Amino acid sequence: MITQIIIGWLATFVTGALVWILLEKPDPLREIKYAEVFVKDFGAALISIFFTIIISYVYADLIKLLIPASFKELLGGFGVLSLPIWVRLILAYFIKDFWYYVCHWWMHHNKYLWQTHLWHHSIQQLWWLAAQRTSFTSRFLFQVGFIAFPLLSIPPEVMFYVGLLGALHENWTHSNVQWRSWMGMLEWIFVTPRYHSLHHTQIGAYNMGSYFTIFDRLFGTYINPDSLDPNQQIFGVVEQPITWQKVVGI
Repeated sequence: MITQIIIGWLATFVTGALVWILLEKPDPLREIKYAEVFVKDFGAALISIFFTIIISYVYADLIKLLIPASFKELLGGFGVLSLPIWVRLILAYFIKDFWYYVCHWWMHHNKYLWQTHLWHHSIQQLWWLAAQRTSFTSRFLFQVGFIAFPLLSIPPEVMFYVGLLGALHENWTHSNVQWRSWMGMLEWIFVTPRYHSLHHTQIGAYNMGSYFTIFDRLFGTYINPDSLDPNQQIFGVVEQPITWQKVVGI
């Protein structure tokens, strides 16, 4: 457990500090009084890391139940598990991202699932640390997609870097950085800060992908950030009291 806590802290705060020092601070989208928002968002991050650690232990047992040896033998029979590891990694990321998209879409279109996601959308000022404001239930549902990695026999030592990349990506896409034209080139494939920040505005249930933009494009939930002025956008849902139900996600 101690090792998991240390890794969780390092993944979240080291990558976040790099995003803030190298990207946010030199080139902010909006001025933020970081000293005023830090305590609240730091507390939310600690809660979220605790949730993630609990979920990682739960999924270790769930994977054994949900992925029987016979199913992996079936994949092996089709030659999937003999593919180069980089091919299986790409495939795992696409499976994970498709699950994220479907789950995320339902959260925005079902009044009960919306309760699991409301705390995340209470963010009024986007910056890297605010990304961690995610309820237990929401994290639990999103993490289901990670089953794709053990399913495709991605080694545990590689999963460490998958987790590190995930933390870096989450912090970057929620960062308070200027919308730059070069991001549009990346957005043919990948989610960028300006792409995801639109999702946190009053526009709502659009640009819902986590890593890739392909599913938004395929299913009609894509909005081109070039068509909007970031200075005219308001982040977050109407401010409401943060209760323990929102933090848990029920």
